[in-house]
Amino acid sequence: MPPSRSNRQILTQGKKYANKKLKKFGTDEVAFNKDDRLEYLTGFHKRKLQRQKKAREFNQEQDRLTRIEERKNMRDERKRQLEERLHDFKKGLDLAVSDDEEVEDKEEEWEGFSDDGDDESTEPSVKPILKTVYTDDSSVSVETLEPNDNFAYLAKVNNVNLSESEKILTQSISRAGKYAKFLGMADKDDKPKQKKKKFRYLTKNERKANQYKANANKRRR
Repeated sequence: MPPSRSNRQILTQGKKYANKKLKKFGTDEVAFNKDDRLEYLTGFHKRKLQRQKKAREFNQEQDRLTRIEERKNMRDERKRQLEERLHDFKKGLDLAVSDDEEVEDKEEEWEGFSDDGDDESTEPSVKPILKTVYTDDSSVSVETLEPNDNFAYLAKVNNVNLSESEKILTQSISRAGKYAKFLGMADKDDKPKQKKKKFRYLTKNERKANQYKANANKRRR
């Protein structure tokens, strides 16, 4: 049979339990550092400035990362445009080469001027320039040189089919324009030139108005 406890022991049992828990988890001594306490009480403004500085640094870092991402996207876009231009340019060259091969096949099959075999040895083999072409981004001007009565003979000597001359000239101009566009030469002139702002001095009334506005802003502050 357990020993009987008095009423006093039963009522003070909770206090003993609380004291036992305090000894187990509590601290033996609480010491206040006067310097740390003073810094905490007087450092509200300082801590506020530190928080503002950290927020400003965070925003600057986010802006830097955003600029890096924008530059990466611009590089990818320029690379994609360059690949598209290169693809279109190669496609145009392939079409032009196929057209030239068809023209050469037709020229090889042409067998004209069979009766003038004796005159070929007497005429000199000259390769004159028939036309001078000036090209621009949007217009093409053709300047004809001095006329020559021996066009038919010169065409035969140079293996040129006069019936296909206009078509060959058009194809050459088209290839030159595509190549210039591929190199970016044709896009430079399309951009409108920005007009420079003309400098001028303020009038007396304008200076007075500006000074009045500046003084009014100072008074508001």
